[in-house]
Parts: sequence; structure tokens; C-alpha cells
Amino acid sequence: MSHSHDKHDKHDSPLVKPGFAGLALVCGDCQKRSSGPSGLKAKDVRSQLKSELRHAPMRLRVVECSCLGLCPKKAIAASMAAGGKLMAAEIHSEKEAAAAAAGFARALG
Repeated sequence: MSHSHDKHDKHDSPLVKPGFAGLALVCGDCQKRSSGPSGLKAKDVRSQLKSELRHAPMRLRVVECSCLGLCPKKAIAASMAAGGKLMAAEIHSEKEAAAAAAGFARALG
């Protein structure tokens, strides 16, 4: 049987090894701004990225977060941090979400 404390090292550190190698973040605040995208939701962008990054060279956790500080006009901000790389994208449509995911995956491979 596995317990959560089994992940801790022998020094009883609160740090654990995650089951993923990096993060892809989607700003949930962009859709709420008056200058945000029309008809594009962060949840949909997150789903698109998650689907497209399923075959990336390393496992990424795709999460919706609060403001990333990028605040693009009529778009949703997304960012990826993995494999020593940090990238950001301004996503205006689901098609652009797929293109951003492909760019993130290329950067890792």
C-alpha cells in the first residue's frame, strides 16, 4: 500500500517528486477582462492544450491559473515551463491553441 509520506525522502522533507516534468499554464483572468477574447474560454484553451500536449516528449500538467501578467488584447495568455525552457503564447482561437501546443512540444523535443 502506498501512502503520501512514502514520496518523502528519508529526511522527512515536505518536498516530493511530481509525476510530471513541466507545467503549461492558461490564464483564467483573461476571459474576464473587458479587453479579453470574445467567445474563447480559458477552460476550452486548457482542454485543447491538454489534448495536443498528450504526446509531448515529456509529461506536462496543464492548469488554469490566475493572471500571468501578459494580458494580451482579445486573447488568452498561456505559458509553458519545462525542460529548462519558458515560453508564452497569446491565444486568439482554438486553432491558435493547437499551434501553441505544437510550438511548446517542439521546444521540448
